[in-house]
Amino acid sequence: MKLTKNQQLVMDAYKADPNCVNEENTLLEAIWTNQGWDNTKSLYWNLQRVTHPESLSRSRRRLHELGLIKYSDEALARRTVQFEQYLDEYGQPVMVIHD
Repeated sequence: MKLTKNQQLVMDAYKADPNCVNEENTLLEAIWTNQGWDNTKSLYWNLQRVTHPESLSRSRRRLHELGLIKYSDEALARRTVQFEQYLDEYGQPVMVIHD
């Protein structure tokens, strides 16, 4: 299977440290550090040069759906609780099917 550029970034970070996919911020730190994040520069300067966080989040979710990466049992349990809380607050999510 051919991965997209962003999926490959997530996969490389996962291979270096499988736990980095358990937390969004840890994953972003791992990837952005590899992309040259510079703490001596402004936040704006850095964000202009790294991959957009939502793109990396989507890639992480897709790789998990494909079974190519796995979350820890603790992270999976935490996500399950958060999803259940979401359902309690907002109800069943609506699924949109495109032709």
